[in-house]
Amino acid sequence: MTAAEILQLNGNMRNSPLMEVVRRFHALSSARELPYCVVGGMAVIRNGYARTTMDVDILTFQTDWRKLLPLEGEISSEGPENCVDKKTGVTIDILFADDDWKMLIGMPDPRKVGEYDQELGACFIGLHALVQLKAAVYFDKLHEQGEDVASKDRSDVYELINRNLARFSKEVIQSYDPAIREHCMKAYETAVRASRSKNPRGI
Repeated sequence: MTAAEILQLNGNMRNSPLMEVVRRFHALSSARELPYCVVGGMAVIRNGYARTTMDVDILTFQTDWRKLLPLEGEISSEGPENCVDKKTGVTIDILFADDDWKMLIGMPDPRKVGEYDQELGACFIGLHALVQLKAAVYFDKLHEQGEDVASKDRSDVYELINRNLARFSKEVIQSYDPAIREHCMKAYETAVRASRSKNPRGI
């Protein structure tokens, strides 16, 4: 896919082809009573960090997902862990909360961390659950693949905090899972320093 095609695919968040894919998946999930929430790049973009992505990541339960297979129609399954939106050709990757990911923290329950976005018309992982998940993914990739690969997730953690600074505090991060708390606290403190350097007198 060319750079121009990636930009066109992302477009404006609310009206982008990717968001149309998410809404079609939401319709499917609602009709089949599948608990889910959007994670990954689309969830990051929803929280104010405008970056590009080429697919949709869905968090659900393996036991519930298997009951739907095979899928045919606008969204069709291509294997046990992915499907494709026929209109756009966009891949939808399915992640399972009930798998052992062997990360510092387990995958969250989409029923507990998901929140329905009325404007966008789909269910997304909440901001604080997303930050913790991204931090865990960063450490997992750092261990398995090195800093060059993991750096995008580290950047996501920082930017999610930086662009939503009013929703963070030391007390909020103290409630995070201990396994990733220190990393998130450092990102928060860096974001606070950056904010103060831009506006040293609070003007």
